[in-house]
Amino acid sequence: MIGYVLNGEHEEIPYGELMALLEIFNYNGSVERLKRYVVTENSKAKEIVKRSGYIDEGHRIIFRYNLEERDINLVDKITNDFINSFKEFIKNKGYPDIDESKSYAVRVLKLHKDKFTKSIDSLRIEREIGAIIKSKTNAKVNLKNPDILVRVVILEDAFFVSNVLEMRDKEYFQKNRPHLRKYFHPGCMLPKLARAMVNLARVKEGDVVLDPFCGTGGFLIEAGLMGCRLIGSDIDWRMTSGTKINLESYNLENKIIAIERWNAKDVKKFLDKLNVDEVDAIVTDPPYGISTSRKGDVENYLKEFKDVLKDDGYLVFAAPRKIDIDMDLKELYDVYVHNQLTRYIHVYKK
Repeated sequence: MIGYVLNGEHEEIPYGELMALLEIFNYNGSVERLKRYVVTENSKAKEIVKRSGYIDEGHRIIFRYNLEERDINLVDKITNDFINSFKEFIKNKGYPDIDESKSYAVRVLKLHKDKFTKSIDSLRIEREIGAIIKSKTNAKVNLKNPDILVRVVILEDAFFVSNVLEMRDKEYFQKNRPHLRKYFHPGCMLPKLARAMVNLARVKEGDVVLDPFCGTGGFLIEAGLMGCRLIGSDIDWRMTSGTKINLESYNLENKIIAIERWNAKDVKKFLDKLNVDEVDAIVTDPPYGISTSRKGDVENYLKEFKDVLKDDGYLVFAAPRKIDIDMDLKELYDVYVHNQLTRYIHVYKK
């Protein structure tokens, strides 16, 4: 079994992104959601976490302990039973992925926090689970840089002992914030959300992705890093020029089909010029800001984009309210930005 830790920044987008990635990687098995922990059968954890924006970790689940009671006065008794149950479970099995040639560390992760879980002694669990693993493997403990990180995940109604297979690259999202790119313009979407929106479009390597309001190229950067081919347009020549600069800084020149100055209403003419009949996905953030004087135009453009989208392709966009289009609305997420702005992430399928 495989477990996924969902990022807590948003309530629903991380789960939606995971479901999209499971679909992208052709997973057809069961899915059990336990709030911020999701359990699947043998899905591709490493690939999924590496490509995600909001999936913090992927685990190989070794042991599951279901809580039968949550009495704060019985925390020590419950902890003892969990530890003893784990010890009995691996008594005749050994411990996967760890042997005397590997180092390890045990760390507790509390994904549900209330009085009961806060009263659980994390250090005791780490120490005693670690001792049991050592007795079975004779492996060395390395708290700073272990070969294998063992997670004890504490949820509302269950504990899991798991080996971490992959962790999201948090450093990438810090180092690639919009203001750190070679070309920057205020109002850019953060790369975590941009990546998640590209994933919600279910794109695969080699797919053609269009952003008709490309701005400084945030969506195209993320799609390009996934191996997609890129088409971008913007009515402002400074934006298309900046997008090219940014894509080149990520060594994505070979992914560009075209980045040109066009009005979004003429996207069909733009694609005709490129001899492109349709695209696999459209991911965009239309200019719905306060400075936009003709917001109705943007809605009309969105409704027309389906003409250049392949059958079963996805149109994913952000807007300050729900926008109805003559397509199948599969998902809708609200993302709070500040007091005056909430973004609604629309996922439409043709």
